Amino acid sequence: EAAPSTIRAGRVHVERGFAPPRLVQDLRHDIDCLTTAGLFERAFSGGTSSGDDAFRNAEMCDPVGRDRSVGLWDAFYAVWERLDLVRQELSAALGREMSTEMELHYVRYPVGGYYRRHVDEDLDANPRALTRAISFICYLNKPGWCAADGGELRSYPPGEPPSDVLPESGTLVVFDSARVEHEVQPTGKERLALVGWFHAPAADPGQADVFDEPASLPAEDPLWEMSQS
Repeated sequence: EAAPSTIRAGRVHVERGFAPPRLVQDLRHDIDCLTTAGLFERAFSGGTSSGDDAFRNAEMCDPVGRDRSVGLWDAFYAVWERLDLVRQELSAALGREMSTEMELHYVRYPVGGYYRRHVDEDLDANPRALTRAISFICYLNKPGWCAADGGELRSYPPGEPPSDVLPESGTLVVFDSARVEHEVQPTGKERLALVGWFHAPAADPGQADVFDEPASLPAEDPLWEMSQS
């Protein structure tokens, strides 16, 4: 089923092989370098900033604002370009203006890590000029992830039974940020992903508070050699 119709139906679209093996390998190395540099920190949820957040067990890192001499910036930029093409295609197909800026994080779930059921955008609780419109996750795990490893993305489509997606290497999932309740099941192995959101103007921006602009990348940055994939 095509991504736009899946998103409109309130389900999760799955695109396997979105990131080729070589790119996944290089992004994993990028994560290793950022970890060594001490740039990962506890990932909190729902505005929680204390150490007792039982809603989520994970770590995250900002791959955009980091020192670009650390890790493999070109590999990160390559996946950013691929995601920007997805943004353009979805914007046109859904007939919805989407900002060129993206909100992006590397996320690591340790063994036993999880994220309880939630939605990524609560339009009533968080009025603002730009909102999270489309959520996406690109899985950066080692090949061979199986059901016994856990860590599934479990979604709750409206009026349908729950649906699970294994975090298989290179797979991209996309879904409506405000409509799709989802959670990360406890993982039996370290679980790595690039997580982000495409943003769109709120329905009535005149009544919303402007929040910090998501990060954008300068056009003059070098391209990663896609032939390596």
